Amino acid sequence: MKERVRRRGFGLPGSLLLLGAFVLLWNFEVLPDGFWGEFFLLWPFWLAAVAANLLLSRLHPWAGSLAALAVMAGTLVGAWWMADSDVRAPIVPVIYESISVPLDGTQTAQVNLTASSGVLALGGGAPPGRLLVGEFEGMAFPAAQYSVRMSTAGDQQTLDIDLQGSWELRFPPHRAISSGRWKVQHASGVPTDIRVDGGATTLDLDLRELTVRSLHVEAGDADIAAVLPANAGHTNADFKVGAASLNISVPAGVAARIELLGGVSSVDVDTSRFPSQDTGRYISPDFENAANRVTITIDASRGDITVR
Repeated sequence: MKERVRRRGFGLPGSLLLLGAFVLLWNFEVLPDGFWGEFFLLWPFWLAAVAANLLLSRLHPWAGSLAALAVMAGTLVGAWWMADSDVRAPIVPVIYESISVPLDGTQTAQVNLTASSGVLALGGGAPPGRLLVGEFEGMAFPAAQYSVRMSTAGDQQTLDIDLQGSWELRFPPHRAISSGRWKVQHASGVPTDIRVDGGATTLDLDLRELTVRSLHVEAGDADIAAVLPANAGHTNADFKVGAASLNISVPAGVAARIELLGGVSSVDVDTSRFPSQDTGRYISPDFENAANRVTITIDASRGDITVR
Protein backbone atom coordinates (compact mmCIF):
# COMPACT_ATOMS: atom_id res chain seq x y z
CA MET A 1 0.00 0.00 0.00
CA LYS A 2 2.82 2.43 0.84
CA GLU A 3 4.49 1.65 -2.48
CA ARG A 4 1.23 2.32 -4.33
CA VAL A 5 0.83 5.70 -2.62
CA ARG A 6 4.39 6.67 -3.51
CA ARG A 7 3.79 5.72 -7.16
CA ARG A 8 0.66 7.78 -7.68
CA GLY A 9 2.60 10.70 -9.13
CA PHE A 10 1.95 14.41 -8.93
CA GLY A 11 -0.31 15.14 -11.91
CA LEU A 12 -3.32 16.41 -9.96
CA PRO A 13 -1.37 18.45 -7.37
CA GLY A 14 0.85 19.87 -10.10
CA SER A 15 -2.18 20.90 -12.18
CA LEU A 16 -3.74 22.58 -9.16
CA LEU A 17 -0.51 24.48 -8.56
CA LEU A 18 -0.52 25.64 -12.18
CA LEU A 19 -4.12 26.81 -11.89
CA GLY A 20 -3.27 28.59 -8.65
CA ALA A 21 -0.39 30.38 -10.33
CA PHE A 22 -2.67 31.59 -13.14
CA VAL A 23 -5.32 32.72 -10.63
CA LEU A 24 -2.56 34.77 -8.98
CA LEU A 25 -1.59 36.26 -12.35
CA TRP A 26 -5.27 37.11 -12.92
CA ASN A 27 -5.52 38.85 -9.56
CA PHE A 28 -2.46 40.95 -10.44
CA GLU A 29 -4.13 41.80 -13.80
CA VAL A 30 -1.36 40.19 -15.83
CA LEU A 31 -3.76 38.00 -17.81
CA PRO A 32 -5.95 39.63 -20.48
CA ASP A 33 -9.70 39.98 -20.10
CA GLY A 34 -11.44 36.95 -21.54
CA PHE A 35 -8.74 34.50 -20.43
CA TRP A 36 -10.96 32.23 -18.34
CA GLY A 37 -13.65 32.17 -21.01
CA GLU A 38 -11.12 30.89 -23.54
CA PHE A 39 -9.76 28.42 -20.98
CA PHE A 40 -13.24 26.98 -20.37
CA LEU A 41 -13.72 26.61 -24.13
CA LEU A 42 -10.67 24.35 -24.24
CA TRP A 43 -12.22 21.84 -21.84
CA PRO A 44 -11.50 18.83 -24.16
CA PHE A 45 -7.82 19.30 -23.31
CA TRP A 46 -8.65 18.83 -19.63
CA LEU A 47 -9.92 15.35 -20.51
CA ALA A 48 -6.76 14.78 -22.54
CA ALA A 49 -4.66 15.65 -19.50
CA VAL A 50 -6.58 13.18 -17.33
CA ALA A 51 -6.33 10.48 -19.99
CA ALA A 52 -2.59 11.01 -20.41
CA ASN A 53 -2.10 10.80 -16.68
CA LEU A 54 -4.09 7.54 -16.38
CA LEU A 55 -2.53 5.83 -19.39
CA LEU A 56 1.12 6.76 -18.96
CA SER A 57 1.06 6.29 -15.21
CA ARG A 58 0.79 2.56 -15.89
CA LEU A 59 4.27 2.74 -17.33
CA HIS A 60 5.69 5.14 -14.79
CA PRO A 61 3.89 7.59 -12.46
CA TRP A 62 6.22 10.42 -13.41
CA ALA A 63 5.54 9.92 -17.12
CA GLY A 64 1.80 10.33 -16.58
CA SER A 65 2.27 13.30 -14.29
CA LEU A 66 4.61 15.13 -16.65
CA ALA A 67 2.28 14.46 -19.62
CA ALA A 68 -0.72 15.79 -17.70
CA LEU A 69 1.20 18.89 -16.61
CA ALA A 70 2.40 19.51 -20.18
CA VAL A 71 -1.15 19.32 -21.56
CA MET A 72 -2.54 21.56 -18.80
CA ALA A 73 0.29 24.10 -19.22
CA GLY A 74 -0.26 24.15 -22.98
CA THR A 75 -3.98 24.72 -22.45
CA LEU A 76 -3.39 27.63 -20.08
CA VAL A 77 -0.82 29.24 -22.40
CA GLY A 78 -3.10 28.69 -25.40
CA ALA A 79 -6.01 30.36 -23.61
CA TRP A 80 -3.73 33.30 -22.76
CA TRP A 81 -2.67 33.64 -26.39
CA MET A 82 -6.25 33.47 -27.71
CA ALA A 83 -7.54 36.02 -25.20
CA ASP A 84 -4.63 38.38 -25.89
CA SER A 85 -4.77 38.11 -29.69
CA ASP A 86 -8.58 37.89 -30.05
CA VAL A 87 -8.21 34.53 -31.82
CA ARG A 88 -11.15 32.34 -30.94
CA ALA A 89 -11.18 28.63 -30.26
CA PRO A 90 -12.31 26.57 -33.28
CA ILE A 91 -15.58 25.55 -31.64
CA VAL A 92 -16.75 29.16 -31.59
CA PRO A 93 -18.31 31.46 -32.56
CA VAL A 94 -21.81 30.13 -32.13
CA ILE A 95 -24.21 32.49 -33.84
CA TYR A 96 -27.45 32.78 -31.92
CA GLU A 97 -29.15 35.80 -33.47
CA SER A 98 -28.90 37.66 -36.76
CA ILE A 99 -30.17 40.89 -38.30
CA SER A 100 -30.62 41.68 -41.99
CA VAL A 101 -31.95 44.97 -43.37
CA PRO A 102 -32.52 45.26 -47.16
CA LEU A 103 -31.12 48.20 -49.08
CA ASP A 104 -34.36 48.75 -51.04
CA GLY A 105 -33.11 51.81 -52.93
CA THR A 106 -31.93 53.65 -49.82
CA GLN A 107 -29.88 56.72 -50.75
CA THR A 108 -29.02 57.96 -47.24
CA ALA A 109 -29.34 56.41 -43.81
CA GLN A 110 -29.46 57.17 -40.11
CA VAL A 111 -28.31 54.29 -37.88
CA ASN A 112 -28.80 54.44 -34.12
CA LEU A 113 -27.13 51.59 -32.23
CA THR A 114 -27.59 50.92 -28.51
CA ALA A 115 -25.41 48.33 -26.77
CA SER A 116 -25.36 48.02 -22.99
CA SER A 117 -22.74 45.30 -22.51
CA GLY A 118 -20.44 42.90 -24.29
CA VAL A 119 -18.64 43.77 -27.51
CA LEU A 120 -19.99 45.71 -30.49
CA ALA A 121 -17.99 45.60 -33.72
CA LEU A 122 -19.22 47.89 -36.51
CA GLY A 123 -17.69 48.03 -39.95
CA GLY A 124 -18.28 47.75 -43.67
CA GLY A 125 -18.78 44.66 -45.77
CA ALA A 126 -22.55 44.24 -45.91
CA PRO A 127 -23.44 41.85 -48.77
CA PRO A 128 -25.00 43.18 -52.00
CA GLY A 129 -28.59 44.30 -51.58
CA ARG A 130 -28.26 44.71 -47.81
CA LEU A 131 -28.04 48.03 -45.99
CA LEU A 132 -27.01 46.37 -42.76
CA VAL A 133 -26.46 42.87 -41.39
CA GLY A 134 -25.54 41.77 -37.90
CA GLU A 135 -25.01 38.64 -35.86
CA PHE A 136 -24.48 37.82 -32.22
CA GLU A 137 -21.67 35.43 -31.34
CA GLY A 138 -21.91 33.81 -27.93
CA MET A 139 -20.08 31.25 -25.88
CA ALA A 140 -22.50 28.60 -24.71
CA PHE A 141 -26.00 29.93 -24.19
CA PRO A 142 -28.21 32.11 -26.42
CA ALA A 143 -28.57 35.22 -24.29
CA ALA A 144 -28.84 37.93 -26.95
CA GLN A 145 -31.88 40.11 -27.39
CA TYR A 146 -32.40 42.81 -29.95
CA SER A 147 -35.01 45.03 -31.54
CA VAL A 148 -34.96 46.77 -34.91
CA ARG A 149 -37.25 49.65 -35.79
CA MET A 150 -37.20 51.04 -39.32
CA SER A 151 -38.74 54.15 -40.80
CA THR A 152 -38.42 55.73 -44.22
CA ALA A 153 -38.74 59.38 -45.18
CA GLY A 154 -38.10 60.05 -48.84
CA ASP A 155 -34.88 58.31 -49.82
CA GLN A 156 -33.54 58.13 -46.24
CA GLN A 157 -33.96 55.08 -44.04
CA THR A 158 -33.66 55.35 -40.27
CA LEU A 159 -32.72 52.32 -38.19
CA ASP A 160 -33.04 52.17 -34.39
CA ILE A 161 -31.28 49.01 -33.26
CA ASP A 162 -31.14 47.98 -29.61
CA LEU A 163 -28.56 45.24 -29.05
CA GLN A 164 -28.55 43.49 -25.70
CA GLY A 165 -25.80 40.91 -25.60
CA SER A 166 -26.15 39.80 -22.00
CA TRP A 167 -23.71 36.87 -22.14
CA GLU A 168 -21.04 38.47 -20.00
CA LEU A 169 -19.24 36.92 -17.05
CA ARG A 170 -17.02 38.95 -14.74
CA PHE A 171 -14.78 37.78 -11.91
CA PRO A 172 -13.74 39.61 -9.93
CA PRO A 173 -16.05 42.61 -10.65
CA HIS A 174 -14.91 44.85 -13.51
CA ARG A 175 -12.72 42.09 -15.04
CA ALA A 176 -14.34 40.38 -18.01
CA ILE A 177 -14.03 36.60 -18.12
CA SER A 178 -15.89 36.43 -21.42
CA SER A 179 -18.64 38.24 -23.23
CA GLY A 180 -20.90 38.04 -26.24
CA ARG A 181 -20.09 39.94 -29.39
CA TRP A 182 -22.33 41.71 -31.87
CA LYS A 183 -20.78 42.03 -35.32
CA VAL A 184 -22.59 44.60 -37.49
CA GLN A 185 -21.73 45.29 -41.12
CA HIS A 186 -22.97 48.34 -43.04
CA ALA A 187 -23.15 48.93 -46.78
CA SER A 188 -20.36 50.98 -48.28
CA GLY A 189 -21.20 53.96 -50.46
CA VAL A 190 -24.40 54.97 -48.62
CA PRO A 191 -24.04 58.38 -46.90
CA THR A 192 -24.91 57.62 -43.28
CA ASP A 193 -25.22 59.31 -39.90
CA ILE A 194 -24.28 56.91 -37.09
CA ARG A 195 -25.03 57.18 -33.40
CA VAL A 196 -23.68 54.63 -30.91
CA ASP A 197 -24.83 54.54 -27.28
CA GLY A 198 -22.87 52.13 -25.10
CA GLY A 199 -22.55 51.39 -21.42
CA ALA A 200 -19.71 49.28 -20.03
CA THR A 201 -18.93 47.94 -23.46
CA THR A 202 -16.12 47.35 -25.87
CA LEU A 203 -16.67 49.25 -29.12
CA ASP A 204 -14.70 48.36 -32.23
CA LEU A 205 -15.68 50.84 -34.95
CA ASP A 206 -13.91 50.34 -38.28
CA LEU A 207 -15.49 52.95 -40.54
CA ARG A 208 -12.71 53.38 -43.10
CA GLU A 209 -14.79 51.88 -45.94
CA LEU A 210 -18.01 53.71 -45.07
CA THR A 211 -19.40 57.06 -46.18
CA VAL A 212 -20.10 58.48 -42.74
CA ARG A 213 -21.35 62.04 -42.63
CA SER A 214 -21.51 62.18 -38.84
CA LEU A 215 -20.58 59.90 -35.95
CA HIS A 216 -21.76 60.36 -32.38
CA VAL A 217 -20.49 57.97 -29.71
CA GLU A 218 -21.70 58.18 -26.13
CA ALA A 219 -20.41 55.63 -23.63
CA GLY A 220 -19.50 55.24 -19.99
CA ASP A 221 -16.75 52.94 -18.74
CA ALA A 222 -15.84 51.60 -22.17
CA ASP A 223 -12.94 50.55 -24.33
CA ILE A 224 -13.32 52.23 -27.71
CA ALA A 225 -11.28 51.81 -30.87
CA ALA A 226 -12.45 53.90 -33.83
CA VAL A 227 -11.01 54.03 -37.35
CA LEU A 228 -12.54 57.01 -39.13
CA PRO A 229 -13.63 57.09 -42.81
CA ALA A 230 -10.93 57.28 -45.45
CA ASN A 231 -12.98 58.68 -48.34
CA ALA A 232 -16.17 60.29 -47.04
CA GLY A 233 -15.58 63.98 -47.74
CA HIS A 234 -16.23 65.85 -44.48
CA THR A 235 -17.11 63.80 -41.38
CA ASN A 236 -18.09 65.16 -37.98
CA ALA A 237 -17.06 62.74 -35.20
CA ASP A 238 -18.26 63.47 -31.67
CA PHE A 239 -17.22 61.33 -28.67
CA LYS A 240 -18.77 61.79 -25.23
CA VAL A 241 -17.30 59.28 -22.80
CA GLY A 242 -16.71 58.69 -19.10
CA ALA A 243 -13.79 56.70 -17.72
CA ALA A 244 -12.96 55.31 -21.11
CA SER A 245 -10.00 54.20 -23.13
CA LEU A 246 -10.43 55.89 -26.51
CA ASN A 247 -8.15 55.11 -29.44
CA ILE A 248 -8.91 57.03 -32.66
CA SER A 249 -7.17 56.30 -35.97
CA VAL A 250 -7.32 58.84 -38.80
CA PRO A 251 -6.45 57.16 -42.13
CA ALA A 252 -3.49 58.45 -44.12
CA GLY A 253 -4.47 61.28 -46.45
CA VAL A 254 -7.31 62.46 -44.20
CA ALA A 255 -6.95 65.84 -42.49
CA ALA A 256 -8.33 66.42 -39.00
CA ARG A 257 -9.34 69.15 -36.59
CA ILE A 258 -9.41 67.93 -32.98
CA GLU A 259 -10.91 69.60 -29.93
CA LEU A 260 -10.64 68.14 -26.41
CA LEU A 261 -13.16 69.00 -23.72
CA GLY A 262 -13.53 67.84 -20.12
CA GLY A 263 -10.92 66.57 -17.69
CA VAL A 264 -9.04 64.05 -19.79
CA SER A 265 -6.28 62.51 -17.68
CA SER A 266 -4.06 61.28 -20.52
CA VAL A 267 -3.83 62.58 -24.08
CA ASP A 268 -1.57 61.34 -26.86
CA VAL A 269 -2.07 63.13 -30.19
CA ASP A 270 0.20 62.71 -33.20
CA THR A 271 1.34 66.32 -33.46
CA SER A 272 3.43 65.57 -36.56
CA ARG A 273 0.11 65.18 -38.43
CA PHE A 274 -2.07 67.38 -36.23
CA PRO A 275 -0.02 70.29 -34.79
CA SER A 276 -1.25 71.84 -31.55
CA GLN A 277 -2.88 75.26 -31.92
CA ASP A 278 -3.55 75.93 -28.24
CA THR A 279 -4.67 73.96 -25.20
CA GLY A 280 -6.86 71.09 -26.32
CA ARG A 281 -6.90 72.02 -30.03
CA TYR A 282 -5.05 70.35 -32.90
CA ILE A 283 -5.44 70.80 -36.64
CA SER A 284 -3.86 69.55 -39.86
CA PRO A 285 -2.12 72.30 -41.87
CA ASP A 286 -4.19 71.46 -44.98
CA PHE A 287 -7.50 70.97 -43.19
CA GLU A 288 -9.50 73.68 -44.95
CA ASN A 289 -8.60 72.49 -48.46
CA ALA A 290 -8.50 68.73 -47.89
CA ALA A 291 -10.85 66.58 -49.97
CA ASN A 292 -11.28 64.19 -47.04
CA ARG A 293 -11.31 65.60 -43.53
CA VAL A 294 -12.76 64.90 -40.09
CA THR A 295 -13.75 67.21 -37.28
CA ILE A 296 -13.24 65.37 -33.98
CA THR A 297 -14.73 66.57 -30.69
CA ILE A 298 -13.92 64.62 -27.52
CA ASP A 299 -15.77 65.29 -24.28
CA ALA A 300 -14.30 63.01 -21.63
CA SER A 301 -14.65 63.23 -17.85
CA ARG A 302 -11.49 61.15 -17.45
CA GLY A 303 -9.68 58.46 -19.34
CA ASP A 304 -6.89 57.79 -21.81
CA ILE A 305 -7.19 59.37 -25.27
CA THR A 306 -5.04 58.52 -28.28
CA VAL A 307 -5.38 60.06 -31.74
CA ARG A 308 -3.17 58.81 -34.54
